[in-house]
Amino acid sequence: MSDSHEHLVDLDAYLKDLHVVGDDDHKADVLLLTCLDFRFFVKISNLMKDIKYDHVVLAGAALGGVVQGKEHWHQTFLDHVDLAVKLHEVPAILVMQHRDCGAFGPKGFGLLPENPTRKEERQAHREQAALLGEKVPRFLGYKALLLDVPRGADVVTCDQMI
Repeated sequence: MSDSHEHLVDLDAYLKDLHVVGDDDHKADVLLLTCLDFRFFVKISNLMKDIKYDHVVLAGAALGGVVQGKEHWHQTFLDHVDLAVKLHEVPAILVMQHRDCGAFGPKGFGLLPENPTRKEERQAHREQAALLGEKVPRFLGYKALLLDVPRGADVVTCDQMI
């Protein structure tokens, strides 16, 4: 099987299983970390419609929480996690990164060249997600996904990295 399909997961099924908190209005199912890319907000919002979640946005998603030179972003993310746990008893963090992310490219933080291969792109995203996972408090669940919207399609595919 090719690299472009070997890690795909059923995102709808995963999200249905994620919603376990019940009817308590002050408990969230997850803290969601996404990139700031406007192309994904509506798609992610639609995917998360039945989930109770706190939402943090950083350029590059996991990258924003670990990138060199933006240590204040790292602390901001961890402060949000801490508050989400205190206020909404968040049990887990879900990171949704996406392919073709400018924050990873030469105009962003330069982790990837122009037009990287899918393998290079996945590896860079996975490395940053793993680094962020090391900072997440151990009592929280942690999952990182790499989203893609194939050209000419409206369907979001999902590649599990962590």
